[in-house]
Amino acid sequence: MIVRSLSVAVALVALCAASAPAQQPETVQPTGATPQPIDPDRPDVTNGTHIVDTGLLQVEFGGVFSRSNAAVQNFGTPITFRFGATDWLELRFGGDGFLQSTDVDGRQEGMGNTQLGAKLRLWSDPGGLPVVSILPTINMPTASATKGLGSGESDFTLAFLTGADLLSHAHADVNYAIGLIGTGPNLPRFTQHLVSVSASAEIPGPFTPYVESFWISRQDVDGGPIVAIDSGGIYQISPRYAIDGGVQAGLTADAPAFSAFAGFSAIIGNITGDHGVHARQRQSARRRAAASRKTGH
Repeated sequence: MIVRSLSVAVALVALCAASAPAQQPETVQPTGATPQPIDPDRPDVTNGTHIVDTGLLQVEFGGVFSRSNAAVQNFGTPITFRFGATDWLELRFGGDGFLQSTDVDGRQEGMGNTQLGAKLRLWSDPGGLPVVSILPTINMPTASATKGLGSGESDFTLAFLTGADLLSHAHADVNYAIGLIGTGPNLPRFTQHLVSVSASAEIPGPFTPYVESFWISRQDVDGGPIVAIDSGGIYQISPRYAIDGGVQAGLTADAPAFSAFAGFSAIIGNITGDHGVHARQRQSARRRAAASRKTGH
């Protein structure tokens, strides 16, 4: 069941990715309007400040398997659609996808929760990446509470994102998030905090490795803190496509002892036609001007 669901979803995403350039061979990426190379917000927990280029739709899909002990394991297929509305606003829609949860009471499976969010640039270097962005998100209770796949209540989170280049070939991103998490019908929400740090290295070639550590105050109202470390990498197939993967080790009792994940990201379409093309031309001009100022040419 897991393999079949994952295969169908991957096939659908790949079909969309393959068909987009065929439908708009000349208008998606004209000279002077070529988007920045794809920069996924997966596979790590930490989100970058980068906003998808104006007018483009980017999809990020993956599979994640986690194991707490011999009797408790989970599988999910998270997916996120990111749309560059302007050069300072990105709209997001996603979900947990298909979920499968196994414990001592048996196995439950079904669709997970869905999320609506927006990434807003607050401050950036002229022509460069945002230095500070915020990411408010609403988690909608579409997962079955009866099966234990969700609480049946909505969640509200607000994340603050920042990042910076380190030395000449490294980059670090830092996130802090606070959320109000639902626990069940007519029950009060609890406050959740998250702090994460992810560092990546630029090496020759299309592969970018990273290492990350994160802390979550609690996942359940009676739960303890979750601390974990993970490592992996992103392989850029082309400026429009990337694959990723990694593993995670839990460092506290409430964190899954082991997790493995992999995914695929693609820029699959130019949604706003000429408006998006012209906006990207202006973005490209600002980037070139900023690069010229830095190099003195």
